[in-house]
Order: sequence, then C-alpha cells, then structure tokens
Amino acid sequence: MSDIGKSYTSLSRHAADLCLFLLVAECGQLSLAAEQAGLSQPRLSQRIKALEESLGRSLFRRHRRGVTLTPEGRELLEVLGPPLGEAAAGFARLTGKRQRRQVVIQTDLAFAGFRFLPAFPSLCADFPDLGLSLMTRQMPDPDPDSTADLLIRMEPAGQEGPSRRLLFPERVHAVASPGFLARHPGLCSPADLAGLPLIELASPSTPPWYTWSSWLRRFGVTLQSRSERISFNSYDHVIQAAEEGLGLALGWRGLTDARIEAGTLVPALAAEADSAMAYVLSMETPGASKEVRAVFDWIAERFGG
Repeated sequence: MSDIGKSYTSLSRHAADLCLFLLVAECGQLSLAAEQAGLSQPRLSQRIKALEESLGRSLFRRHRRGVTLTPEGRELLEVLGPPLGEAAAGFARLTGKRQRRQVVIQTDLAFAGFRFLPAFPSLCADFPDLGLSLMTRQMPDPDPDSTADLLIRMEPAGQEGPSRRLLFPERVHAVASPGFLARHPGLCSPADLAGLPLIELASPSTPPWYTWSSWLRRFGVTLQSRSERISFNSYDHVIQAAEEGLGLALGWRGLTDARIEAGTLVPALAAEADSAMAYVLSMETPGASKEVRAVFDWIAERFGG
C-alpha cells in the first residue's frame, strides 16, 4: 500500500472524532458542541476521550465553565483546523446547491383528504424546485416549535392580512346516500333527523367545528342521549360510512362538494348551518421566504372563496 493510502486509512479511522474535536475547540464548551453535533454531552465526552486515548495525547483541559486546549491540542488544531475547515465549508456549499428548499404545510385530516391531496400534484408541478411536505393532524394548532411553514385549520374567521387568508367559511348540511334517503322518505326538518342513525367524527376534546349536537341545537333541536350514533376518528371514514348507507353525516361545503356532484351523497334537507368559523390559511414562520409566500399565494388562489 502506498504511503498516501496508509495516510487516508489512518485519517478515516478518526475523521468523525477529529471533526468533533474541531467543533469543541471552536465552541469552548462541551454542552454547546454537543447541541450543535446532535449528541448528548456524555456521548461527546466519550468520543473525545476515545480520540485522546487513540492518539495518546491529552487535547483539552476541563474546567467548570468549559474546556481549553492543551499544547498538544493547539498543535493538532493548527495542523487540521485550516484544511478540515475549508473542506467542511466546501462540502456544505456543494451539498447546499443540490438540496431543494423545503416548504412544510400542516392541515387537518379532513381538509387534506377531501381538498388538498387532489390538488397536491398540481402544486408540485407548479413548484418543481421545491420540496413540498404535507403534515396532518385531526386538530392542528399553532405551535412555536412546529416545523410547519403554512397552517390550514378551522378557526374564527377574523380579519385577513398579508399572512392570513380566509379560504371558505363553515357551512354544514346533513347528507346521506340516495339509498338511505329512499328508505327514510319524508324528511322535512332537522327535527326529523333526531331518531335516525347519525354518523359523527369523534374528537378527544371539544372540537371547533359542528357536531350533531351543536348542529341540531342551531335549529332548536336537542339530541337525546339515546339517539343512535356511529363514531369514527377519521372524517374520511365518516363520509364512506354515509355513502354506504349506514346513516346521516354532516357535510361541510368546500369538503364534500365533489361527492354531492358525483351523486354518492345527497343533501337530506335544505337546511344549512353556518358559523363564525372558517378554514383559514396562515404563515407560521416569521419573515417567510419568497418560496413560502409563493406557495401561500397558490393555496389562497386555489381554495379561497
């Protein structure tokens, strides 16, 4: 083996720990270096100690407030700091050019399944240079620690602004399959629904959207506790159960319109209930990038109104 080959082999055995050595020397604190390296402080200490034992050199002096380089540590830093630092910076520039900018969108399961996913291929086609991610939760809430750039959720309509757009208000009617309505003719008012099987979206807490209880109460009807109810934790399952004729479901305008147009669901009544709630699009990152702004405008134009 050539001398250069032996040198590469020797360096490769210690390359990762040498990079950690440089990071600790730059930070002057094990805790800060561990945080930047994504390691626990004990694990980083073990890696540095193993490097010292392998090299047969003491590289750092430990103090209460941090670490300082020993003479041997300074010697190693002078030898490796410039070339490894330049190599790390060059590698970052090279990989940075290849990484696509990311835009993360978070919304609830119903909006994702019934509105967003059908349009997602068009969004990706219009932004081929972006890495687009969609995250879903049943009740997405603003979170300062969230990685989401854009949030779509049901909340009080309020005022629109540069970083907040109203997509569509909450308007809800009772829907069922044509077969179910054929078996239950003569439905005229919300009061007629109280004795029928009602399919509902389950929620661990009080949801911001209409439930059967709150929707019927809007028309002065009290839902009895003995009423037959079928619950699912997914709105997609609620709608599928209604299409299968298992009962009545609440249909949100803007979500179930395509099912109404296709005829798999039909309105059970003419009555609709609206509220002060709406699906709202908001930017979650302060000083949003032009890419986030562009996707924000695309979603607002596609789903607004």
